Amino acid sequence: MQVAQLGINVFMIFGTWWWSRYYYVFLPFITVTVALNCAMVVSLIFNKTRFTIRPEKKYLPQEPETLVLLMPCYNETLDEMTKSLDSLVAQQGIGHHKQTIMVLCDGKVRGPGMSKTSADYLLEDILVHKDYRKKIRRAYRAWDQQMMDVVVQKGDYKGLPYFCVIKEQNQGKRDSLIVARSFCYNYSRRHEKPTTIFTPTFFDHMAEYLSEAGIDKVDGLVGMDADTLFDKDCVAELLKEYHYKDTVGVCGYVAVDGKGNPWNLWRLYQSAEYTIAQALRRLHQSMVTNKVSCLPGCCQLLKICEETCGDDVLIDRFGYCPNATDSLLKQIRATASEDRNHVCLMLSARPNARTRQALRAKAFTDVPGNTAVFLSQRRRWTLGATSNDLYLVTAPGVQWFERILAGVNVMTWFLNPFIWASIATFIYAATRVPGWIIACFVSVMAIPIVYYLCIPAWLHTRWKERVLFWVGCATYVFVGPFINISVLVYAVFYMDSFGWGKTRKVVSHDADAIEDEKYDAVLIARRSNSLDEEAKVGL
Repeated sequence: MQVAQLGINVFMIFGTWWWSRYYYVFLPFITVTVALNCAMVVSLIFNKTRFTIRPEKKYLPQEPETLVLLMPCYNETLDEMTKSLDSLVAQQGIGHHKQTIMVLCDGKVRGPGMSKTSADYLLEDILVHKDYRKKIRRAYRAWDQQMMDVVVQKGDYKGLPYFCVIKEQNQGKRDSLIVARSFCYNYSRRHEKPTTIFTPTFFDHMAEYLSEAGIDKVDGLVGMDADTLFDKDCVAELLKEYHYKDTVGVCGYVAVDGKGNPWNLWRLYQSAEYTIAQALRRLHQSMVTNKVSCLPGCCQLLKICEETCGDDVLIDRFGYCPNATDSLLKQIRATASEDRNHVCLMLSARPNARTRQALRAKAFTDVPGNTAVFLSQRRRWTLGATSNDLYLVTAPGVQWFERILAGVNVMTWFLNPFIWASIATFIYAATRVPGWIIACFVSVMAIPIVYYLCIPAWLHTRWKERVLFWVGCATYVFVGPFINISVLVYAVFYMDSFGWGKTRKVVSHDADAIEDEKYDAVLIARRSNSLDEEAKVGL
C-alpha cells in the first residue's frame, strides 16, 4: 500500500508540473473538501432554522432509563481513575435513574512513574468498600477465543454500587467493551436463556450485582475513559439527545482540560482541532443525517438493544479477531479505532439506527504534550478513521451523503501530497488568470473559516474560552496543513504497527497475587511468551 500511494502521488505531482497550464484539471482535487464543508455549513444553518421553527419530536419513556456507568482502564494512574469515578458519582439531574458503576481493568500493568498497577490501585486504594472479592477461572471467551481468568469485586463507591472486573491478561479495550455490552444485553434477555460468551459462574456474579441494585433490564450504557472527567450534567445532557426517534447512540463534546498554561500554542491547536471536528462534520452528522460515525468511548451513551449489542454486530462483526492472513485494512480496523469501527459496522448492518451528538454533554481529557506522543496518537486515529471511511464507501446500507463524505476523506488522505502540489500549481497559475476568478475561489474557501470563527458564539459562554479558541483556530488554519502531512508520513511509515505506541507506555506486567478473600488465596499465572505475543493484537 505504501508503494502504491507513493507511486500514484509522484506520478500526479509530475503531472501538475508538466501540464501546469491545465490547472483547472486539478481544481476538483483542491476544492472537493472545501465544497463539502461549504455544503455542510449551509445545511446546518438551514436545518437549525427549520428545527427552531418546528422542533423534532422526542419520545420520553414511561419510566426513567436504567443506566450502567462503564469505566474501562489499562494503565491509568491513581489520580486519573479517582477523578474519573468521582465525576461519575457527582453527576446531576439523573438521581431518578437507577444506576450502577462497572469497572473493567484490562490486565495488570503499570505506566511510567506508577508505584502500583492500575488493578492494584483499584482494589487497594480506590474501591476500598467491598462486599467480596473472588477469582473466577475461565470466566468468559475473549475476542481471540481464549478463555479468560478474572478477579471480580463487588461493593459500594461513594453511594453507588459497583462491580469491578480485573482481567488476568491484556486483551485490548475492544475486548472490554464486548464484555460490558454483551453482558448488559444478555442480562436484559436472560429469561430467554441466550447463548453467551460467559460461563454461568461469571454471568451469575454480574447478574446478582445488577439485581441487588434494583435493575431488571439495562436501558443505557454510559461509557467513559479512565483519564476523562465528565462535566456535572454530562450524562443528563446525553439523555436529552437520546430520546429522539430510533436513536441508539449519543456522544458528547470532548474538550481539552485546563491543565498547564492555557496559552500554550500546542494545546490550543489540539483544542481547536477537537472543536472544529465536532462542531462541523459531527454536528452535521447529528443534526442532518443522524449518522454520527464515531461515538468516542470517552463520552458516549449506548442504547442496549439488538442494533448495538446483538451478536451479529457485537460478536460476529465487531468481535472478529483478525489472523495473520487477513488484509492490512482488517488489522487496522481491529486495532486502531474500536469506537469508530463499532458504529460503522452498526450503521451498515442496521440502516435504520440513528446516532447523535450532544454538544452540551461536556467531557474533558488531556492531550499529548510532546511531538512523539502526538504522532503516535494521530497515527492510530488517522489510520482508524481512514480505514473505516473506506469501509463506509463500499458497505451496504450506508446513508448516501455519508458515503460521499467518506469517499472524499479517503481520497484526500491518499492523495495528500498531490493535493499540496496542486495547490502550489494553482497559486502559481493564479498570477496568470483574471483577478475575479481568484476572488471567487478565495471567497468560497473562506466560508468554512468564517464558520470556524463563529463557533465560539454559540458553543462557549466565556470570553476567555472564545479568545483561546480563536488563537488555536489561527494556528489550525495556518499550521494545520503542515502537521497533517507530517502525521500522514508518520502513519504510512508505521502503518503495520498495531500497538498503542508511545500513547500508553507500560513499564512492566505485574504478576503479583490477588487475594480471593472469600475462598483460598490464588496466584494469577504469568503469561507465557506466546500468549503475550498473541495478545498484542488487542492493544
